[in-house]
Amino acid sequence: MLPNQSRAEPATPLSGSGWNINANEFPRRGSTRDRLRFLLRYAVLAPSNHNTQPWRFRLHHDRVALYADRSRSLAAADPFDRELLISCGAALGFLRLAAGALGCRLTIRRFPDPVIEDLLASVAIAEQTDISDPELLAAILRRRTNRNAFGPAPITAEQRARLSTSLDECDVDIGWIDGADDRAQLVRIVMAADKVQFENAAFLRELAAWIRPPLTSAQDGIPAHAVGISGFGAYVAPLVIRTFDLGDGKAARDEELVRRSPGIAVFSTPFDTPRDWLSCGEALAAFVIEAERLGLKVSYLNQPCEVSELRFQLSLIDSINGNPQLILRIGQADATVLPSPRRPLEDFL
Repeated sequence: MLPNQSRAEPATPLSGSGWNINANEFPRRGSTRDRLRFLLRYAVLAPSNHNTQPWRFRLHHDRVALYADRSRSLAAADPFDRELLISCGAALGFLRLAAGALGCRLTIRRFPDPVIEDLLASVAIAEQTDISDPELLAAILRRRTNRNAFGPAPITAEQRARLSTSLDECDVDIGWIDGADDRAQLVRIVMAADKVQFENAAFLRELAAWIRPPLTSAQDGIPAHAVGISGFGAYVAPLVIRTFDLGDGKAARDEELVRRSPGIAVFSTPFDTPRDWLSCGEALAAFVIEAERLGLKVSYLNQPCEVSELRFQLSLIDSINGNPQLILRIGQADATVLPSPRRPLEDFL
């Protein structure tokens, strides 16, 4: 999010955090409600904009309902809750992936009640088997948003094929930004978006409100170390963001990230509706976990998608088909990062 490269951190999950899940504790022979509750522990590890975790769940005896938590909307960065619904779709995708890895075949009804706008999906377990995929579950626990610069090793044709195939169940197109002209065009758009956002006082106040200094008790938001702010600066990071002009440095760093990233992919959808946004989030979930299984890391350059006129310019790049929703960087990273904090499951129920 900020110009500085994030500092390497140990990758050990936080003690007592939501990142510590023992798959052997899954109540395979327990009630449907108990099995769904266990699966939700994986769902809430999904990525979300500013780590707002904008989802809520209602557990019934035979199903779980996913709701958008609009109290966690980002009015400046995401005024139409587009990325909020993408985040909720990612949680739904993590739920589905974890269920499959634990032998549960799910029935998912998306937008089951048009009268209840915030009700995004109703999920039930249709079948339980003894299938287990511990490597997939481990990949969910290892996944991090890694904001470091990636190494030069290219994305192989096999890796790209597997990443693209991971989206097959979603109505989402993936455009790879490979050519020099397309990369240069993307650089210009990203830098312009940085300038627009960092000249917007409301955006800066909102970003600062979600940056978390060390030793905070907050269980959401972006840890200062994750955006490269360490030492004393980490304790005053929100003040720095609100007070100083960081836009030029942010743009320069993002220019370097675009030029050096081995892979850049843009997700786009046929239309631009809440259903498309939810589907995009499910695709994101499948993509980041497949990347993790391939030993690749993923980060984001979504700011052009958050500025309407630049989002339109993004859609004109030849390899992008439809409405751009997400921009992802993909590559290998030597530096590891701590997991972002998560609220306890009870907070979402």
